[in-house]
Amino acid sequence: MLSEEVIKPLFDKCAEDGSIRVWVAGCATGEEAYSIAMLILEEAARRSSSVNVQIFASDMDQGALAVAREGRYLKSIEEDVSDERLRRFFIAEGIHYRIRKEVRELILFTNHSVLKDPPFIRVDLISCRNLLIYLERELQ
Repeated sequence: MLSEEVIKPLFDKCAEDGSIRVWVAGCATGEEAYSIAMLILEEAARRSSSVNVQIFASDMDQGALAVAREGRYLKSIEEDVSDERLRRFFIAEGIHYRIRKEVRELILFTNHSVLKDPPFIRVDLISCRNLLIYLERELQ
């Protein structure tokens, strides 16, 4: 589980410099980046920590990045997101839920090609769960 095996150890390590930097490559419409942000915020709350969090979320699809920046998803996410997380991290807006501003502000969504552009550096976690499904077998 990501929260147990990765996020908690990141907090143990970040005691040194007080920051956690994450890169979500191939972020598409942002669900993965927002999910990681929520896990980090939950662990910070458990520890009463004021860690500085920076999440870089990159994709080549400008349309997907625009959706990600909005942080607005259909209410059907209720099937996958707990009531507690919906209350804590989202605001209901008609037929949508919108990610709260304080979560959106942790993430920089940017156009970036992992195949052509240099990688982000000095990161504590790289998440590329979505990335592999977009690459042809040869690139994988």
